[in-house]
Amino acid sequence: MKSRWLWLLYLFSPPLLVLAPQLALADNDHDLALELKQAGDILPLEKILGKAQRLHPGHVLEVELEKKKQRYIYEIETVDTKGNVWEMRFDAKTAELLNANQEK
Repeated sequence: MKSRWLWLLYLFSPPLLVLAPQLALADNDHDLALELKQAGDILPLEKILGKAQRLHPGHVLEVELEKKKQRYIYEIETVDTKGNVWEMRFDAKTAELLNANQEK
């Protein structure tokens, strides 16, 4: 129930992500992200979200932190001003855009 409420809050209150970006991650992702950020293994989520917004301005729908082949990846899903949903994947340590796909 908590995650559903937070998802709706993110959808309708994107400025909240600027004020409290740690809320954008699932509970278990948040703890891991905090540890990795403090260790210097990943960049702050704010930096990645800023880059995502410059590429496809709109509302953030979902953020996930995944580990793939010894590399942490932020997967960010947004909906742009035209209603298109984008899924972007960024290297969490460098903010390099790995790929961006418009969902159909």
